[in-house]
Amino acid sequence: MNRTDDKALLSLSHVSIAYGSIPAVADVSFSVEEGEFFCIVGANGSGKSTLIRGILGLTPLTKGRVDLRTGLEGTAYVPQVEGTDRDFPATVWEIVLTGTQRRGWRVPFYTRADKAAAEAALSTFEIADLAGRRIGKLSGGQMQRVLLARAMCRWPKLLLLDEPCSGLDEESRRAFYVLLARLHRERRTTIVMVSHDLDEVAERASRVAVMAQRLLFVGTPEAWRGGAWKASSFDSEGVPAFVEVPA
Repeated sequence: MNRTDDKALLSLSHVSIAYGSIPAVADVSFSVEEGEFFCIVGANGSGKSTLIRGILGLTPLTKGRVDLRTGLEGTAYVPQVEGTDRDFPATVWEIVLTGTQRRGWRVPFYTRADKAAAEAALSTFEIADLAGRRIGKLSGGQMQRVLLARAMCRWPKLLLLDEPCSGLDEESRRAFYVLLARLHRERRTTIVMVSHDLDEVAERASRVAVMAQRLLFVGTPEAWRGGAWKASSFDSEGVPAFVEVPA
């Protein structure tokens, strides 16, 4: 189930997460190798977003272990755009610039290098013309590019995204996935993404994981779409059983 070679940037071992007495994630184990585009799919309430928060240390684990070879400094996170406070009185430039901050630092100013990194991110994600605009005036697609630019300011090795295109229109969704694919191809950024956009997952993922609190499947997009794994995804007592299809 786990890939244990030196290429693994992220490894989960028997991770469980609960909210009080209510289980959200149960005994999940997998590894993500450097350079992968790893997608996590599943129904609403299957524990996908909770798992991402657990990886980041934002939600405590009940059991198990997360190993981040990149460390949190080498990891970036893009949340759902729908959960962003759009009333916050900040410009695009100010939001992207915050992406240069280091964990635990409380320095009240930004260096020349920080500003150069923010400018580069604005350019890379094609939002330089929006630098002075308040975030409350942005479309959903524009805001998602801002969040991605902020996350990538320091060019982390591992990028985690939680349903990044939730609530976006079709054109904005497609443009965002094209941008993400370019980032993966040109920068070789390792990506772990939760998504409901199954066609985009099938087109872009290196491997796909299916969750229903437990992990039901990990394998190639072809094996996932083929669906043969579904016949053996529950044991004789109706409990979800893990199926792995090697790449």
